[in-house]
Amino acid sequence: MVNKITEEKASIIYIIEQHLREELLNQTPEKLWEESFIKQQIERRKNGELFTTTNHIRAMVYSMLSSGMSWNKVTKDINPDTKCITSVDKIFCSYDLEQLLKLTPTQLRNSIKEIHCATQSTLKQMEALLTVNVPKFLSIEKTYGTIDTFYQKFIEIDNTLKTLIILLSATESTSKLEQMNVALVCEYLRNIGHDIPKPDRHICRILSSEYLAFSDKKETTPFEAFDIITELSKMTGKSAAEVDYILWSYCADGYGEICTKKTPKCNECVTKKDCHKRNDLKF
Repeated sequence: MVNKITEEKASIIYIIEQHLREELLNQTPEKLWEESFIKQQIERRKNGELFTTTNHIRAMVYSMLSSGMSWNKVTKDINPDTKCITSVDKIFCSYDLEQLLKLTPTQLRNSIKEIHCATQSTLKQMEALLTVNVPKFLSIEKTYGTIDTFYQKFIEIDNTLKTLIILLSATESTSKLEQMNVALVCEYLRNIGHDIPKPDRHICRILSSEYLAFSDKKETTPFEAFDIITELSKMTGKSAAEVDYILWSYCADGYGEICTKKTPKCNECVTKKDCHKRNDLKF
């Protein structure tokens, strides 16, 4: 269950944001929210730009590579203008379908391994990408003209995008994207400009009753976390994706690196008085 969020509680987001800005601005300003790929894509969609099948494939690839891998390792060579990941785009032939579909899942996995971004799931992800998800995209494009046109049908029914997320992630759905759970589908949709949270393990953990207690559960479910971030977005006046990014950065290796799971820096944490984990520790 989501706990009632007061204005004082919501102010945690501003506190964390200020800390991150002070820490990252001088050292790695490219890791600030305003320099992110997702923010750029959200701006593109707001400006009415079209998202092609190529854009959707890139968005899915980036989402898949975020699973089980430190994002800091993946984003070693970001193009400063497009915010795209040069080494990854090269592996995937800049998403030229004629060239991409000539490759095998093993070839893609091996290339990803060469840039040190592969996990135990990478081969299965590449198999899903080439044999199921890309063909599904092409089928949707053939039927509806664009993938966005198909998605818009569900967004009009439910503008929170939850219905669309379930459609693309639920096992029983005929539109399910393989190797894509709720968090990865959310990341994919953010990568094509939709302003939503990505309720991954970092977000679900920091919102739980054992940490900042926005939820009263030890294990916050993805959709509970989704609702909490959405409410925080309304209360802070920030986009949902930005609120998510602030909390995620606070937890992620190579970014804020404060509320990490294995080695949290509780003594340096700017939310000590609000964190249940910190208050439970014995010093």
